[in-house]
Amino acid sequence: MDSPARARRQRHPTHMTGLLVSVRNAEEARIACRAGAAVVDVKEPARGGLGAADRGVWQRVVDAVGACTAVSVAAGELIEPAAVEQLAGTRGIRFAKLGLAGCAARSDWPRSWAQRLDRFPSGVRRVAVVYADWPRCGAPPPGEVVRQAARLQCSAVLFDTYDKDGSTLVDHLTLGELRRLAGDIRAAGMRLALAGSLTASHIPPLLRLAPDLIAVRGAACRGGRIGRIDSVRVRRLVAIVQTGASFSDPLHWLAATSGFGPPREASPATRPFRLTASE
Repeated sequence: MDSPARARRQRHPTHMTGLLVSVRNAEEARIACRAGAAVVDVKEPARGGLGAADRGVWQRVVDAVGACTAVSVAAGELIEPAAVEQLAGTRGIRFAKLGLAGCAARSDWPRSWAQRLDRFPSGVRRVAVVYADWPRCGAPPPGEVVRQAARLQCSAVLFDTYDKDGSTLVDHLTLGELRRLAGDIRAAGMRLALAGSLTASHIPPLLRLAPDLIAVRGAACRGGRIGRIDSVRVRRLVAIVQTGASFSDPLHWLAATSGFGPPREASPATRPFRLTASE
């Protein structure tokens, strides 16, 4: 009888997950890119989970790393004066996401969300955000966000946590719930990204869901999510994402990462996460 691991390989024979690293400036973006991040996501963590950085920061990040990795941006929450207008004046952004905290009590949130998404420039892919701790932040429930995301032709769905209080994605949603929602997302032709204060130890079990991206900030920093991106931490997370191993054994870690070598500009062709021409 096939083992569960072998069965997973057969179901996803060519699937590889990439690492998204959230950065707050061009210097951090260069570090993440050279360490192997498939996507860099620009946010200002001091302004909240989806805090938008200034437009000048967005452009400097694109200019610094846009040739070697895709750039995503956080544009705040729908109920806030969002930073969507900044997208029109910034070249080179691939993805943008807008949160739905506080929207559950508003019956018109799907229409308002659609109107805001329609203001994205044509080259920017729409990313829907599902807050795993949705009851805490007044966001719509996950299934409804996924349904509306499919209707609005979002490119991807990101699972995240709104409150950065030490709880994580898997404290709010079980693997079974995530698996069911992931099936709905794939059936709609959207990509799947998983975030939510994830640490290295959370990643191997989540890889069973075959996400397109694992997204981190605090785990890639020295000093927590408002600290500074660290190249060694990013390389370690990239290796975990690519192998599914937790590397609790230092010798296992050294063997698995020996091929990374010193930080260097990574070629897009070597990255596990790829964009197709149709996206």
